Amino acid sequence: MIDAISFNNNTLRYLDQRYLPLREEYVSTRSHQEAIEAIKTLAVRGAPLIGVAAAYTIILGINSFKGSKEEFPPFFRELIADVEASRPTAVNLFFASARLKKVYDENFESDTIEALFSKMAAAATKIHDDEIANCDAMSRHGVEQIKIDLADILKTRKLNVLTHCNTGTLACCGTGSALGVIRLAWQEGLIERVITSESRPLLQGLRLTAWELQQDGIPYVSISDSSSAFLMQRGMIDFGIVGADRIASNGDTANKIGTCAHAISAYHHNLPFYIAAPVSTIDITIPDGSYIPIEERNADELRTIFGTQVALPNTPVLNYAFDVTPGKYLRGIITDKKAVVGDYSNELKLIVE
Repeated sequence: MIDAISFNNNTLRYLDQRYLPLREEYVSTRSHQEAIEAIKTLAVRGAPLIGVAAAYTIILGINSFKGSKEEFPPFFRELIADVEASRPTAVNLFFASARLKKVYDENFESDTIEALFSKMAAAATKIHDDEIANCDAMSRHGVEQIKIDLADILKTRKLNVLTHCNTGTLACCGTGSALGVIRLAWQEGLIERVITSESRPLLQGLRLTAWELQQDGIPYVSISDSSSAFLMQRGMIDFGIVGADRIASNGDTANKIGTCAHAISAYHHNLPFYIAAPVSTIDITIPDGSYIPIEERNADELRTIFGTQVALPNTPVLNYAFDVTPGKYLRGIITDKKAVVGDYSNELKLIVE
């Protein structure tokens, strides 16, 4: 089993995903600043994993605190602000920080600083445990929905599935969100082949998803991001399933840049396209995708590939990390509570509450 992240003896240990699949490098740190940098640089990535990493980063931060109880509130506020600024799009990060802020708000006045820190550490561990359990629940709900929507095809053959970016153990702690659904579907004999798009500019699909599938012995082929419409046109894709970094209350979904193009192509070819994400990814406070902040990353992620210059150093670049897929292009949103199909505005609100 891939050990993407762990926390023992007040030490955060993570697999640095920037070097996969060519090198497996684990990093151990007790510095919350180093952990924040790992989130910023995508050494740790994937919305659920970012949430877990953020929780443990806050614990590293409070472990470094040496002052009195009276001095802790401003320190804690600054720590939370620094962690939340590391990746502004992934709502799981804010979900994790909100959970720890709640523990702080409910216990600061009555507890000793030691007791408060102990409760916060327990809350961080619970976030990690919950994400692992969420993957199992999502996988089951997703497979059951696929069996319903693609029943006619399954009578005669297995399915070819498109996925984008990385949504497996490397992104989610457990078996994965979208990749967890795919893994279970393959185990149950529903999947012929996985088609993983490269996911420019950092190639998470080509580097990470392909690596995970190879570890599991699941048949796959990697494609350029721009190939999916052509494959759909030729009948080489039966459905698509991806993860999410934030889902608005109407079902509009922010995910790795390139997702929207896949979804529109699937909609045009009358193919189901699913989102698989834990309930913690749903931001019920925003009405639609226009309210989701979209991170714009360093231009050199496009101008260079692993340190090799592929464009002029002064080439103007627009490097958005995510796009927003309108809910109308989705067949369903698979969560750890249920598969939501159709009425996102009402159904998502009910499962969040």
